[in-house]
Amino acid sequence: MVHVFLSRGRFSLQEDIRDYIDQRWSENGDAEPSAFMGEAGITEFSPMCIEVIRAQDMGHPAPVPPAVLLREASYADQWLSQVESAELADAAICVFAPNIVTNPHGTSLRYLGQFAIRG
Repeated sequence: MVHVFLSRGRFSLQEDIRDYIDQRWSENGDAEPSAFMGEAGITEFSPMCIEVIRAQDMGHPAPVPPAVLLREASYADQWLSQVESAELADAAICVFAPNIVTNPHGTSLRYLGQFAIRG
């Protein structure tokens, strides 16, 4: 499964979106959840299974539909056809297993949905 979140106009730099999603570490070396992890209720955290996609990084200076924005996401050929939205976005976050999203509608992003990866 993959959970997809969209954004438009919120993250002007790659560093902005990384600050929002990346886990932090305290001075004592303890893991601290990011704002995104807390909002989405992510458990079983595996950072290698969260992808950030920005339209600008793909050569698109303006927001694009999910079919364009997400086509380079992992396993997109197995799940992108399930996406029915034409909402324009300039950034997306894809959360794959083993991450568990317990509160997808709790984020400050637009939750596009959960999609089955067909193998």
